[in-house]
Amino acid sequence: MLDIENHLNIWFQGWNEWLMKQAIERMDKELYYQYKQEGWGIDRREQRTVQFQFGQVTFYRRRLTKEGEQSFLALDRALGLEKYKRHSPHVKAAMAQLGAQMPYRQAEKALKLAGSVRASHTTIHKATQEVGEKVETYLSQYNYASSNKKRKKVKALFIEGDGVVIKGRESKSPVIHRIVVHEGVNREKKRHTLINPMVFSSLESSQDAFKQAAHYLNQVYNLKETIVVTNSDGGSGYEADKFESIVGYSKQHEHFRDLFHVHKKIKERLSFDKPLADQVEKAIYRYDWDRIETLCATIESRLIDLPEVIVEERMEQIRKLKNYLARNSIYIKPFRKRDLPIESGTGVGETGHRLYTYRMKRQGRSWTKKGASHVVSILTAEKNGLLQTALTAEITDKVESLGEDIKGAVRQALKKVESPAHTVQTGSIVNYGPKSSFIGQLGLSFS
Repeated sequence: MLDIENHLNIWFQGWNEWLMKQAIERMDKELYYQYKQEGWGIDRREQRTVQFQFGQVTFYRRRLTKEGEQSFLALDRALGLEKYKRHSPHVKAAMAQLGAQMPYRQAEKALKLAGSVRASHTTIHKATQEVGEKVETYLSQYNYASSNKKRKKVKALFIEGDGVVIKGRESKSPVIHRIVVHEGVNREKKRHTLINPMVFSSLESSQDAFKQAAHYLNQVYNLKETIVVTNSDGGSGYEADKFESIVGYSKQHEHFRDLFHVHKKIKERLSFDKPLADQVEKAIYRYDWDRIETLCATIESRLIDLPEVIVEERMEQIRKLKNYLARNSIYIKPFRKRDLPIESGTGVGETGHRLYTYRMKRQGRSWTKKGASHVVSILTAEKNGLLQTALTAEITDKVESLGEDIKGAVRQALKKVESPAHTVQTGSIVNYGPKSSFIGQLGLSFS
């Protein structure tokens, strides 16, 4: 059965390639008739081979010429086939999606297993960068507003921002700046999901990511009656005022300091006394500042019997922690201690990094800023459900530019039913070619 299935796959692939060749050449013929009425003639017939997802197709099409006009290939223009490209737009998009999700050598293997596409890891890398550049340009110009809908009014809106550093090939390591906007967390299922999430990313700066988010908020939401909850680690570029600038006018704006980073800071500063560090974390969760002061005093008292150098170093760590907590006290205050009709909804900023870090960190990978930006654009577009739109946008523009009459000619060619020149035999598989052909291999598998 393994041999039979392999040979049947080759046999059906051969048929698919033949059918596609007939359809393409019929479309070319119909397009020529349309242009002929406008005075175009045939310069010559040119051969081209294109790798589709179902197989490799070699076909002929007409180059049209007209006095005073530049010659062109009507079929290539109608199908959106780029010059000197061996892969169809669909195959190129598939290569880019795989290249954005896994190492290029793994993507090469995945393509071989999934179908008849053969592409080297360098080809996949090139396709990923080309598609990523187009997607990046498309996202920068995308209009989120719908002509049929008014701006949304929601009870609460959550905005979180953070950055993640990846290994770079240049002097300065690239930073993926991220902003995520959502309407809350759906806790009905075992695996919690965000409600209407939208992610914005940039390798330029946090300011650029905030600009994208502001563009989205202005087009989609009416925040006059909305409680806006923002959350960050307070790092450079993610301070409370940066969120305030994109929120604008709203019913209420509450900014939080991300507890994951607060607890991380406590662990770093009090690494020499883990039991009391855990107690400080619990006191932070309860927002009990008297308890925090008592714990810090206790930690200091436990340093008495240590050498002076160690005491000074650890006292400095305690002082820095106190300053950090005092500086962020208003942002550490939990939901239940604020006048809010909601109890939770933040804390997804750090987990959201996984979308990018699974692909772009560790295993010795390093990136240029430009290369990383293209991969990040593909991942972001896919997360937001805009990847397919971004991939087809340029091709659609090419077809639209031909006009309705030419598109009608293409549709007409696909509707025509003509008897093929060959006769299909029934009753048995006949092979007049070598045994190495796909018909010969199929016959051998049954013998």
